[in-house]
Amino acid sequence: MPALSFKNLYAELGIEQNASADDVRKAYRKRALETHPDKLEPGANEKEKQEAERQFHRVHEAFEVLGDPVKRKAYDSRMNARTDPSLISEEAARRIRERKEWAQRQREESEKRMAAFHAQLAREKREKQEALEKMAKEAAMVSEMLQEMYQLNPEFAARRQAALQRKAEREREHARRHNPSQRPIHS
Repeated sequence: MPALSFKNLYAELGIEQNASADDVRKAYRKRALETHPDKLEPGANEKEKQEAERQFHRVHEAFEVLGDPVKRKAYDSRMNARTDPSLISEEAARRIRERKEWAQRQREESEKRMAAFHAQLAREKREKQEALEKMAKEAAMVSEMLQEMYQLNPEFAARRQAALQRKAEREREHARRHNPSQRPIHS
C-alpha cells in the first residue's frame, strides 16, 4: 500500500467519496496535468521542482488506490474505521494499541541509542583534545631541551647543521641518479 494510505486520497484528487470509477480517472488526468513537474516555468528553482514532483507523486498514489476497486474498498473501510472507532473489532483495536506501544518503545530505544552515540562522540572529542594538548606540551618540552643543549654545547648546533647539509646533498644526488630528466645533456 502506498505511503499515503491514511491521508484523504479523495481530497488529493478533488473528488467526493461516492465518486464513480470514471470520475476518479477524470480527476486523476486533470490533477496529473496540473501537478506534473514538466508544467513548471523553465526558470523554476530546484525547491519548486521537488515540490511539484512530490505533489505529482501524491496524486499518482491516490489514483493507484482509488482507481483499483479492491484497494479502494480496503481504503474506505480503514478510513471509516478511523472516523468511527465503533466500526472496528476489539481485536483490531488491540492491534492498533499494540502497534502504538511498539512504536513508542522503538522511539525511546532510538533516543537512548542516539544519546549514547552523542556521549561517545563527546568522549572521543574530549580524548582527542587531551591527546593534542599532551602532544603540544611534549613538543614544547623537546624544543626547550634542544635549546638547553644548544646553549650548553654550542658545537652541537654546528654539527646538526652539517649533518642536515650532508643529508640534503645525498638526497639531491639520489634524485639526480634516479631522475634522468635532471641529468645534464652531453652533446
